[in-house]
Amino acid sequence: MTEMTGESTTLRNSAKKRKGWKWAFFLLFLLVFAWAYTYLGILVTAQNTTRADGIQEKYIEAAYRTAAFEKGRFDSDVSITARFTRLFPQVTDGFVSPLWPWLVSNYADAPPDQLFEKGKRLNILLSCCAFVLIGLAAANAFSFSGASALILMGGFGVILERSAYFTADALYLLLFVFAWLCALSLIRQNLLWLYGVFGTLLGLTILAKSPVWPVLAGFLITSLIRAATGAFSGRRKREKIDSLWSDANQVVGLAILATAMLLVVGPMMSYSAKEHDSALHNVTGLTLWLDTPADAARFQQAVEENGIASIPKEERPGAIPFVRENGIRTLLSRAWTGALNQFQSSMLGRKGWILLYTFFVFVVVAAIHRWAIWKQNEETWLVRGTSARWMLLFLLLTMAFSLFHAGIGDPVIESNAIIPALFLPLLLTFIWISERYRRQLQRTGFANLVNRVYLALMILPITWISFRIFDSIQNQLS
Repeated sequence: MTEMTGESTTLRNSAKKRKGWKWAFFLLFLLVFAWAYTYLGILVTAQNTTRADGIQEKYIEAAYRTAAFEKGRFDSDVSITARFTRLFPQVTDGFVSPLWPWLVSNYADAPPDQLFEKGKRLNILLSCCAFVLIGLAAANAFSFSGASALILMGGFGVILERSAYFTADALYLLLFVFAWLCALSLIRQNLLWLYGVFGTLLGLTILAKSPVWPVLAGFLITSLIRAATGAFSGRRKREKIDSLWSDANQVVGLAILATAMLLVVGPMMSYSAKEHDSALHNVTGLTLWLDTPADAARFQQAVEENGIASIPKEERPGAIPFVRENGIRTLLSRAWTGALNQFQSSMLGRKGWILLYTFFVFVVVAAIHRWAIWKQNEETWLVRGTSARWMLLFLLLTMAFSLFHAGIGDPVIESNAIIPALFLPLLLTFIWISERYRRQLQRTGFANLVNRVYLALMILPITWISFRIFDSIQNQLS
């Protein structure tokens, strides 16, 4: 007995030592990633020199407006309520959302050229730090190979080139993926405090760039279906031991979610209602419903010159006027045609191979997992999962709503912000579920097979992207 105990202790110590070496290697990998990311990011920002008469110029103007608004927030004649609400970003003109101008308003004492350069470098720094955090969290929850592939494909495949601009694009994409990550965690285990975090992240995402309703709608429908299924299905009792979901947390949790989101977004809504005659003032959201880019340009120019109040409410574009004028069939036809175009051009564009590859990895691991379920005996540890199917339902619903949203605006907006924002969440979801399936097989006879297959599939993109990074840096140094 003593010999067996000593042997098990030795094995545990050996496993801890191996894991310690893996963590040390991964931390070194993160340091190299951060250096390469910032090095290439600074090179890309140096190529972005044109800011006049574009969206970057609008963000610079918004930063100066925000700084001017913020100056008097602690004056003695300002009410306590006003001081509190001014702690949150709120200054918006309907074109530029307030979060990014609020972040760079500390640099507003500098002239525009210096503000432009400082803002671009801040974007690179924020996105690099965010990916280091994502990498640490992924390494703790996933395998080291999965975490490495995730941050390489996401960082260099999507975020880096968007971080080189004085816009909220990179910030929006990162907040979007953090909100998505929180939604997946809630679908797995709906702790009450997580609802508050989810609501806060959704609010911040709206403050960065407004398209976020598909995530909220997808989560609400998924969670309500899961709660209803649990209430009326006899399987609920059999899965009670395995499921981390609690139906009792749903109602209170949704109230916490709404409260947290309104707390963050409320000041902006109050500002918009006062300044623009609409709490949900968003010019881009209105131009979605126009027919051509020329119509959108004329509408935006009219709003810029005279304000949204100059346009009667009955003449403003929107879902109800569109359906009233064209009918529901035209709406669905436009959404379908536009969604296909957005899917092909934005989602499966230049970086589409990354999504297709991670989907392939998911299919392979899911096939091994399903085969194990079919082949297992009652005497062995049973392979099962209670949340993966709900994660996939959330993914499909959110993707459908996002494509519908982007499809409506396709005749006017070439690349809707919410379609690129789906890239990282889809990548994360495919890897997350693949990792869950792989871990569920560790106590079965399929452990060696799934581990070797998964490692080989992850090494391929790690090697390819690392080679491309090394080649790019070498070309710059030579």
